[in-house]
Amino acid sequence: MSEKTKVTHITRYAYPHIGGIEAVISQINESLPNEEFEKEVLCCSNTDESSVKDGVKYNRCKYLFEFAANTISPEFIWKLSRVDTDIIHYHMPFIFAVIAHFIARPKYKKIYITYHSDIIGYDKIMKPFWGIYKKFLKQADKIHVLSPNIIESSKIIKPYKEKCVVIPQGIPTKNIFNNEQAQKIKQKYPNKKILFSLGRLVKYKGFIYGIEAMKNVENAVYLIGGSGPLGEEFKKYIEENNLKKKVILLGRVSDEDIESYYQACDIYLFPSVMQSEAFGIVQLEAMRYGKPVINTNLGTGVNYVSINNETGLTVEPANSKELSKAIKTLLEDDTLREKLGQNARRRVEMLFDIDRIKYQYKKDLYL
Repeated sequence: MSEKTKVTHITRYAYPHIGGIEAVISQINESLPNEEFEKEVLCCSNTDESSVKDGVKYNRCKYLFEFAANTISPEFIWKLSRVDTDIIHYHMPFIFAVIAHFIARPKYKKIYITYHSDIIGYDKIMKPFWGIYKKFLKQADKIHVLSPNIIESSKIIKPYKEKCVVIPQGIPTKNIFNNEQAQKIKQKYPNKKILFSLGRLVKYKGFIYGIEAMKNVENAVYLIGGSGPLGEEFKKYIEENNLKKKVILLGRVSDEDIESYYQACDIYLFPSVMQSEAFGIVQLEAMRYGKPVINTNLGTGVNYVSINNETGLTVEPANSKELSKAIKTLLEDDTLREKLGQNARRRVEMLFDIDRIKYQYKKDLYL
């Protein structure tokens, strides 16, 4: 056995795929020094080959098809059976990996699970597997969650709360400002406050409710960055409801410009409608620039990141009237908006700074 501690992450997708789970895996690996840890990720991909990047081996498997948010892959089971590691670290929800675990019987000394969220939208389909899922969770040495909220809100994870370790996602908080580019964005919309959202144009993000809310909002513009299958539907709705001057679909925003939009906006809007939205790191991105967040009451880590009446406002999901009311409250009260924004910045610095999070991963999870 190598002198290094070997860590093997088991997940559906990984880098270069982009998403919340992928970001957490990357942050964990970045927090573990290469001289002390051997790191690998077992995942699925039909477009990318196995590779090594920044000291992490990505062992990718071809899959036959996707079913209920699972990649079905015989190769995955075979490669899992070949795993011999110190710590095997599963990322849930990924029921196929749970089934594969009991079939493949990988070798390991400890088993960790990051429980990102409950299974949302496929509860009935997955019901026959609840027994094996609970058996799997019972085997875990540690269960990592992104916020304390999920421990209390999840019926699945609550019985194992004594195993849970809370470590949220983190972001850098230093040297972030780019006034020149942000000012150029502001100049495009003179005398208007700017609302901003970023994400894939899919149903669970709830952007349609933000768009609807703008019907009752004046002297403001709502910028939505991102692309996705609902793009054309949103365009049609905007045109039919005469919102072209109020709602702007930016399309994909380049990595170089994203920070400038966070900095340029007056309010960050996070209108997600499903509990599969487990954290919402984009809230942190806006909060570090001192921007208040309007989010929805999902009972997940979303409401741990930004707190109602402290760092922003929280409304009920799928409610454009409440969104509109919250938007107008913040737009019409400069003092309140600035106070919540300042609180937001302080909260990021205190709890979510990436250096603090990396230290927590090593100290509280891997030692």
